[in-house]
Amino acid sequence: MKRVSVNEAKAHFSALMKDVESGEVIIVTRHDKPIMEMRSIAGVQVPQLGAFADPGSPHVEVGWSEAELGELLGGSS
Repeated sequence: MKRVSVNEAKAHFSALMKDVESGEVIIVTRHDKPIMEMRSIAGVQVPQLGAFADPGSPHVEVGWSEAELGELLGGSS
């Protein structure tokens, strides 16, 4: 497992991505504290995130009420 700083990750992203593709797990740190983990998802079933993630995917109906949408968006309906 490799540890890199945020600055190092930004500067060497392409190389780190190749490491991840080959199976390496990389921990990204800020001020020596881990903030994220980079790992390959090759072969992992990833759920579809809906129309925003894939513009070609069909519309996904959520079915929330106006009140629920208002609460979600920080207002009141």
